[in-house]
This record gives sequence, structure tokens and C-alpha cells, in this order.
Amino acid sequence: MNTTQRSESINSFFDSFVNATTTLRDFVVKFEKAINNRYEAEKREDFESRHKSRSLGIGSKIEEHAASIYTRNVFRKFQNELIRVNHFIKEKIEKNGSQCKYQISNCFDTRDNFIVDINLESKDASCGCQLFEFMGIICRHILVIFQAKNIIQIPSHYIMQRWTKEANKCIEADDIDISNHDSDILRSLHVQRQFSRLSDLAKRSEYAYKYIVTELDRIYDVASTMKTKMLDVNEAPIESSQQNLICDIAYDDSNFNIKDPYISQTKGRKRKDSDKQALTGRYKGGLELSIHKSLIKRRACKSCGEYGHYQSTCKKQKTT
Repeated sequence: MNTTQRSESINSFFDSFVNATTTLRDFVVKFEKAINNRYEAEKREDFESRHKSRSLGIGSKIEEHAASIYTRNVFRKFQNELIRVNHFIKEKIEKNGSQCKYQISNCFDTRDNFIVDINLESKDASCGCQLFEFMGIICRHILVIFQAKNIIQIPSHYIMQRWTKEANKCIEADDIDISNHDSDILRSLHVQRQFSRLSDLAKRSEYAYKYIVTELDRIYDVASTMKTKMLDVNEAPIESSQQNLICDIAYDDSNFNIKDPYISQTKGRKRKDSDKQALTGRYKGGLELSIHKSLIKRRACKSCGEYGHYQSTCKKQKTT
């Protein structure tokens, strides 16, 4: 089910950029535009999640804690689960020390009844609905127990890093393998991670902010004078025989033109030339095409007097 939904969502996303008539050259350009659009939407969502406040529905402590750590979309899903807590009643079935088992029942829906096993000391719980295992969000059945036991914060083992505001900053710069200096992408990614760490420090202290900005300006001035050293010198030298071969096959690429591939008909019966001529412009159905052919057969050409064609398509007139 997830694989099908993911495929359909991707198809819907690209439908706004490409269609069946998009050429191969246009597809490459529009594909890059679509990816950049997705990156911009992600950056915009990260900014709004970090700087915009949430509207609380219940006003409880656990809701405030969720609003401070989750992104906007994940918080809305968590809030929908939390709002339903008042629709349930709990019944203790079994207790063994700190380990307890509860029957959570919905007062309005008899089908929404599940058993929750919880350890009150470690705050580790499991529910039969398996919502956390499926989506990574605590279900309403476990939240019923949390509310009854006055647990005002989401336990750390229930907070998935991928759903938090700082999800894009979870990868530290030290975790990136930069042994392969030949990859310009890895070099750029490593520098971006370092800037992300500096950004967190600058946010906490004004003194750290001024120091970081001053040092970055100095580093930029030094790096600007090293442009010649920043070129890639790790490539293997080209042998003399290879250089002669390159010179021999060199050509002027200004006259080189890449055209669209030939579009062939892969489905259905091949059309005749008369059908192709009739189908230019507005699409015609089978009945209309048969009537068109019968009219051509019964009507004589005004130029040559023969049947089977019009005066405008007469070959003898074109030759004369």
C-alpha cells in the first residue's frame, strides 16, 4: 500500500512539470526545476516550523512539548490523536510490579478498543493498534495512560529525529566521510554541515555570533586568494598518445545539434497514409472516416476526372 501511494504521489508531483508531449531535452530541464521546487518547499517548511508558533487545542503540557519539538505537519497529526483522549476510558486488567496492562475503550466506537502494555518506570508502552510502529507517532490509546499518570512530556524514546524541527541538522559534520576529496559534492556538503554547527552556536550567544562573523569574513578573504589552488589537481595526467588522439578527433561543437528521437507508433494497427491525412487537425471517429472515404470514391476530381481523390490532392495537377 505504501509503495503504491508513494508512486502515485510522485506521478502527481511531476504532472505539473512534464506531460506526454515533453521532449527529452525539455524533460531534463523541467526535471531539475521540479527537484529545485521540492527543495525550496522543504526549506520554506523548515523555516515556518522553526519560527511560527502553533495553535494549541487542549493547552496541556504534553501538547506544548510536542509543539516545541515536532514540525508543523507532524504536530497536527499528534494533536489529532491527543484531542481524542477524552473519548476513551481505561480499565486495568493486569499488574505486575511496574508493568501494567490496560484495556482502552472508545465510548463512541466499539471497534476502537485496544490493549496497552506499559512500564510505568521506564514509560515504555506498546499498543495493539501499532500506530507508533507504523507512523512514528504516539497513539491516542497510550496518551490516555500518559494523561492519567500525569506524564507531561513525550518520552525521549518516542521522539523520532526525522519528525523534529532539527531533522536536517541531525547529521553532524564529523559523520561525513571526507576521505574522498575528489567529490565536489562531499566537499560542499561537509562545509554546509560545519556552517550549520556554527549557526547553532551563533543563535545562543551574541558574543559567539560576532566572533563567528568576523572569522568567516577573514576565512573568505584568505580563500579568495587561493582560487588557483582550489582547482582539481587530483586527475591523472593524460599521456601524449591520448593527447594526440584528442586533437585528432576534435571538432567544432557549434554546429553540433541534438534533435528529438523519432516517435514511432508502438500500439494498435498501423494507419494508412489516407488515415493520417484525415486525422490531421481535429480527431475523427471511425464512422466519420468511413463516410469520408465513401464520398471520395463517389466523387470525381475536377482536374483529371478520375475517382478516389479531390482536386486539391490531384497528383496530375501538381505535375503540370
